[in-house]
Amino acid sequence: MAARRTGFTTRASCLLAAGVTAVLCGLLLGEVDLVRAGVLAAAIPCIAALIVQRAQVRIANRRGVEPVRASAGEAVTVHLVITNRSVLRTGTLMLEDRLPERLVGHARFVLDPLGSHEQRTVSYRMPGLGRGRYRVGPLRIRLSDPFRMIDLTRSFTATSEFVVAPVIDQLPPVEPPRSDELGDSAGSHSVGSHGADDQSTREYRMGDDLRKIHWRSSARTGVLMVRQEERPWRGHSTLLLDLRAGAHTYADGPPDPQDPRNTSSIEWAISAAASIGSHSLVRGREISLIGDPAIERLRFADSGRLGGHLAAVRELSFPDLTPLAAAVRTAARDSAFVAVLGRLDPASLRMLADAHPRGRSSPAFALLLDVESWRDPEIRASKHTESAAMVLRNAGWRVATVRCGDTTPQAWEMLLAGFASSARTTPVLR
Repeated sequence: MAARRTGFTTRASCLLAAGVTAVLCGLLLGEVDLVRAGVLAAAIPCIAALIVQRAQVRIANRRGVEPVRASAGEAVTVHLVITNRSVLRTGTLMLEDRLPERLVGHARFVLDPLGSHEQRTVSYRMPGLGRGRYRVGPLRIRLSDPFRMIDLTRSFTATSEFVVAPVIDQLPPVEPPRSDELGDSAGSHSVGSHGADDQSTREYRMGDDLRKIHWRSSARTGVLMVRQEERPWRGHSTLLLDLRAGAHTYADGPPDPQDPRNTSSIEWAISAAASIGSHSLVRGREISLIGDPAIERLRFADSGRLGGHLAAVRELSFPDLTPLAAAVRTAARDSAFVAVLGRLDPASLRMLADAHPRGRSSPAFALLLDVESWRDPEIRASKHTESAAMVLRNAGWRVATVRCGDTTPQAWEMLLAGFASSARTTPVLR
């Protein structure tokens, strides 16, 4: 639906004012012909307004966004399809489409008159958008009568939304081992976490089949328990994404519109998490994401949902990672665990080291960002980052230190190089 508003143009307003003036002067001077001319001049815009109001000129609008799911730094093109659904020819059309809130101004076009049932497409391009969710519209159309007396404004209500996801890099065909492939825990996991036992039980959830209630377990535990059926094994990986505002930094100067990862360490971290998650999903793994203490551990089964979620994440104000301790301990125990970390404070470092003690069979990997290099790429690796990497390494983690300018494929390949080796090293990308 569209709101409709009609108003006089400058030409019509001047003609109306001249007509009224002529009528008044004619009455004062007693000139009947002047009065008649004034009435005629004033009547023209009024008659034009009446005709435009009564004319059934129907304008339809359809908007398309290409691509619907873009990557950060990629241009987005909006296509507007304008259709004249009436039998009357329109006047000149002036289009104005509202841009997303992050952009300044409007997209404006002038369209030649449309014939009966004629359709025309106009497009405009928004270059270099950053990661996020955007909305364009609604569209406003101004059309006038052939004599340019009346402006008819149509304000549509329809808008279009699109997502600009983080940059997802193609990673080398190397992946971390499954947690059941290492150590002595192979084949002993329950179906709740790894899908191995066909008689495992869990708590009843709303919507479960009542025929699957395991009454003996329910009587023993005091809560309703249901049997879980045997299902095919799927590997599971968990991503920890450090979203703390204090853990990241930005380069001096404006953001890089082509690749925001060059000027923001958190954009690099989010892009790395999206790339690793998509890489794992393509290889048949399930992905869980930890990052926001206010949100439970999120699970994703396809890269589109993961990218859509990461498109909207923002920096958070909590000071350290200790609110995530319980989720991290569970993930480090039950799945292959990959952390993308910014600057680590002592409390966060201690929590991560305790969550994955040396000797645990499930693998844990960390991409540790040397965030100071985003402020000054020429600076040497900070001692704080090197000492944090050493603590994690001594706790059984495999760590790769990442600097500004390093790519996610390089970091991933370095992180997993020789993971089966018993040697513990901390590679630093150059």
